[in-house]
Amino acid sequence: MAEEMKWWKMSIGEQIGNAGSEVARAIRRKNKNDILGAQEFCIHAIEMLCYTKQDPKNVNRRNELSYAQEEILDYVLGENLYQNDDHSIMKWYDAFL
Repeated sequence: MAEEMKWWKMSIGEQIGNAGSEVARAIRRKNKNDILGAQEFCIHAIEMLCYTKQDPKNVNRRNELSYAQEEILDYVLGENLYQNDDHSIMKWYDAFL
């Protein structure tokens, strides 16, 4: 819980920016065919987005954050059913910087 409270002190831009850094790392590992590395960074990004969803100030963004979690899982570790690429995934995160 202490980690969540520290996370909640950040702005939404900082939260998503930090998660986006992990997503970028996951994508780089995926592109190098390092599945374990991609999985590790992907899971960390998902955890960060989970903390962001739980933050009371982000209550109106929960659906958007859930979709972001689904997309990154699908792109990095899934079958890419949403037909994303590196740029389309990172575009959302970059918008918060």
